[in-house]
Amino acid sequence: MSRIIISGASGDLGRRVTGLLLAANPDQELILTTRTPDKLADMASDTVQIRYSDYQYPEAVSDAYAGGDILFLISGLNLGRRVSEHRAAIAAAQHADVGHIVYTSVGGVQPGNPALSARDHLQTEADLRDSGIAYTFLRNHLYAEIVSNILVAPAVPSGVISQATGDGFFAPVAKEDVARCAAECLKDPSAHAGRIYEITGPELLDFHQIAAIATHVHSSPVEYKPVSEEERLAFFDAVGIPRTYDPTMPPSPDGHLWASDELVSAEVGLAQGFQALQTRHVEQITGQAPEPLAAVMERVREVRYDMIDATVA
Repeated sequence: MSRIIISGASGDLGRRVTGLLLAANPDQELILTTRTPDKLADMASDTVQIRYSDYQYPEAVSDAYAGGDILFLISGLNLGRRVSEHRAAIAAAQHADVGHIVYTSVGGVQPGNPALSARDHLQTEADLRDSGIAYTFLRNHLYAEIVSNILVAPAVPSGVISQATGDGFFAPVAKEDVARCAAECLKDPSAHAGRIYEITGPELLDFHQIAAIATHVHSSPVEYKPVSEEERLAFFDAVGIPRTYDPTMPPSPDGHLWASDELVSAEVGLAQGFQALQTRHVEQITGQAPEPLAAVMERVREVRYDMIDATVA
């Protein structure tokens, strides 16, 4: 049996994928790596090992990956260090003779995409191609839960969603659909070797349509008003969100760390059509159709974003 390494295993996606793998096979051998092993102490067993790992310390990563066969490389959050952190993880996987890496990229990656995160992921995809290790890219599109609880819910009281997304289309995808795709690829990586999947929801929507869905779900009128990139940055400045990501900065009210340069560049990329993709890859990988945005909104609308986990999936 192959031993699967899950990087960043204490995060939401890592926990979901771990749960799916163990539900499918309680005897699955796993190495769960994290900067905070105490958070996963209750998951340790004869077949599940908890190991300390931090991308900033390559030796720790190399030690953590020892004995693993397949790596689920969950991308880092730090815009300033993401590429170098991923390179450290790839080097550690090479040292540990890992045979396959399933990597969480981002939707619509291609040259010319102005989204800062897309540039990072494009580079890591290139690094993985050059690594000599078999790979699968999961280009995960924007979480439907982010659309529901970060972009839509705060706008309901005012009735206006304002973003620099123009009239761009995208296909938001539920977190659990992303997790299910990852778990399937990890269970049988050879069947997905060299594949590049665009993991999307079932509908291609713009924010005018999303505002209409929000109006129905929240029983309150909501409209979408596009704004310029400069107006959007000014808004984030006004509410105290820093321009550039810093891991030491205080979390936003939703409990996460956001920086406006990455957020707004992603909105501009959406406006320019880089997210205008809708595939059937979720269904092809898992055999189950992805959850529509309206259903996600109904399911999580009363839950803080940072409290959404597998218990409400």
